[in-house]
Amino acid sequence: MNFLHLLAFARIPGNACSFLLRRMIRWSRGKAVFHQEPKDNLFAYLNDGAHDAEARAAELHARYDLEPLARLSTRSNYRKNLYLLDSLEKASLGLSLPFPEYSVIKAMDIGSQDWYYVFALERWLRKHGRSNGEPVVKLTGIELDAYELCAAFRSRIDYATAFAEQTGNPNVSYVVGDFRKWRERGHDILFLFYPLVLRYQQLLWGLPMHTFDPEGIVANAAVSTRPGGWLVVFCHTMPEHKKILDLCWKNGAFALLREGEVVSTLVDFYVETRDRRFSIWVKT
Repeated sequence: MNFLHLLAFARIPGNACSFLLRRMIRWSRGKAVFHQEPKDNLFAYLNDGAHDAEARAAELHARYDLEPLARLSTRSNYRKNLYLLDSLEKASLGLSLPFPEYSVIKAMDIGSQDWYYVFALERWLRKHGRSNGEPVVKLTGIELDAYELCAAFRSRIDYATAFAEQTGNPNVSYVVGDFRKWRERGHDILFLFYPLVLRYQQLLWGLPMHTFDPEGIVANAAVSTRPGGWLVVFCHTMPEHKKILDLCWKNGAFALLREGEVVSTLVDFYVETRDRRFSIWVKT
């Protein structure tokens, strides 16, 4: 056990108390207000690669109708949404996406935090469900620790509800809850971005140990997804990726469609993302 792990486990009592307080107080200042920043020279950090990044960003901007986001967002948040779109496109390239013949797409994002990326997620679902006309995208984000404080003394739920509203889709909703207890079924696609699958991660992120149950999350994902539906997972590191592979294979309800590196330079901290991995699973 290294020093980082020891430090994490020393936080067990404090995490339990602070989590309980957040659940009791439910701090909220109301829906967050966004501030606009200019979007010129977004990729200056890439030096010689900036031109290619600008071209890719312009392509994604047009394809996914990102103008409403570009008009009212920080540079950082806009780049993060571009990064997600770029990563999802590359990860799913050439695969037949699991969207139904009818016009309603039912999706859920597990562990949404403040949902800063929901604009990109909703647009990706809408764009790739258009083979049968304009789809109705029903997207739910669920977060266990929704009252964690963020910037400006606002909680995650303050930001998440504002980000959801920015999509312009009334069927995008953010709920506070434990996904393991979620009983709605028949989802076409579930997203699990950077799940906490290692114990020390759980503690470093401020959560109590009694909520650590990656097996339970995968188990409920299996019953929440319709046959032929997808589970899309992104992980920060190879150990986390291997853990997800083990959990999904052990569960037995999913077959692996594809796995690989999450590759994109559309965020200024792209060097720190080089260990990221994705896996796409289909419910059998």
